[in-house]
Amino acid sequence: MKHSILSAIFLASTVTFGSNIVHAETTECTEITSVPTTITVQGVYCLKGDLNTNITSGNAITINTNNVTIDLNGWKLGGLAAGAGTNARGISATNRKNIVIRNGSIRGFRYGIFILGTSSTSSSGHLVESVLADGNRLLGILIQGGNVKIINNSVINTGLSDIGSQAVGISVTNGLGAYVAGNTVSGLEETGNITGILITSGENIVVENNRILNLKNALEVFGIEITGSSAGVLLKGNVLSTNDNGNRAVEVESSTDVACVDNAARGFTATFTDCDTNSGNVAY
Repeated sequence: MKHSILSAIFLASTVTFGSNIVHAETTECTEITSVPTTITVQGVYCLKGDLNTNITSGNAITINTNNVTIDLNGWKLGGLAAGAGTNARGISATNRKNIVIRNGSIRGFRYGIFILGTSSTSSSGHLVESVLADGNRLLGILIQGGNVKIINNSVINTGLSDIGSQAVGISVTNGLGAYVAGNTVSGLEETGNITGILITSGENIVVENNRILNLKNALEVFGIEITGSSAGVLLKGNVLSTNDNGNRAVEVESSTDVACVDNAARGFTATFTDCDTNSGNVAY
């Protein structure tokens, strides 16, 4: 049974972000000089030049402790040399807290950023901002955990892996209190399903002011997908567009209390019909 939404908390707390956040270069940091590498001591780490690897499995950067900031300082972490069949990850952590990744490019991995957690408490407090996730083969940014923020990132040209048939721009799982805002997801392309932003098993989540564009060449196309018994999700001010007669701008499955407010969608067969609450949405 679907419930009426109580979204006052969401509406009172929403903030409009610009397309980019500009950071000064981080100089007081431990430089990452080569990859693959593993971080075991909390602190601030940074790049001071591009780093590339041709590994086809494992992680370019593994974070094995809490309270770690990685400032890419505008440089690139690259894995394109591994090819389309890569199974490698750019930056990865499991059951960690307070991981910050910002300000640079992650390119050519199966997963650009891959942060896992068995629950919303074992993995929490993460922030990913101002990252360009470019040409990753299956998924640009994936975070499992509570109270995470994914803001002002660009996820482009994701998909066309030879090891899978689904591509996702941004994925949040177990995202109690997650905030996904100001991101651009563009150029998802796959022979199977594609999803711009995927929310799974989350509660009290705000997804706002994102741009999900140029979705194409897929069996099924979803702009934003809410699944896994999620509840209390506000979608506000998002722009969604597909070049491939997409199935749904918003797909809601096994979830309740989803509100869609002031969103715009182009090229989808269905737009906001799955939402429990609709207000000010435009389909064109």
